[in-house]
Amino acid sequence: VSQSRYRHPFFQYDLVDISRQVLANYALPLQKKWVTAYRKNDWVSFQKYTKEYLTLIDDLDELLGTRQDFLLGKWIKEARACGFTPAEKDLYEQNARDLITLWGDANSPLHEYSNRQWNGLLKDFYKVRWEKLFNALTSAQQKGEKYQHEAFEKEIKQWEWSWVTSHKDFIATPQGNPNQVAKKLFDKYYSKIEQAYE
Repeated sequence: VSQSRYRHPFFQYDLVDISRQVLANYALPLQKKWVTAYRKNDWVSFQKYTKEYLTLIDDLDELLGTRQDFLLGKWIKEARACGFTPAEKDLYEQNARDLITLWGDANSPLHEYSNRQWNGLLKDFYKVRWEKLFNALTSAQQKGEKYQHEAFEKEIKQWEWSWVTSHKDFIATPQGNPNQVAKKLFDKYYSKIEQAYE
């Protein structure tokens, strides 16, 4: 069998996209584990599963970074290129960030209406947001206090808006070999996913 087909961009796109979906699906049973641990006040398990959850996001981010189709940096670069002045470029970047996250201002009712699983977005937006939640839950437990969800929501809305209006460079060209990264993640997660659905 010719190996050239495995280097074909169409094959590699499908490989990355299907692997992305499988790993994204695995996030759900993993999420259930840390939620169950939290409800049982099992903080050892909570820390274990939340760490695995954040690692999964990192792995997804790496996988998606191997294809230009899934790059936040490419999306932002193309948006900024539409502007003629620095102010215009900043505005177009803000709009590009807003479209894939809040779809409006900090209090938008269409929050994440057009969300994406993209390299850069996963690690810089979603992972950080999950980390903030895990830290808030852990901090409340350590202080012997009740977790204040409304206060957290208010804080996270402001953080999300600051992300939308900020400027940061992300990779705009693919990094790594999609075949190799997909194989690495297959080897890492196959048995875990199999056990999760037994």
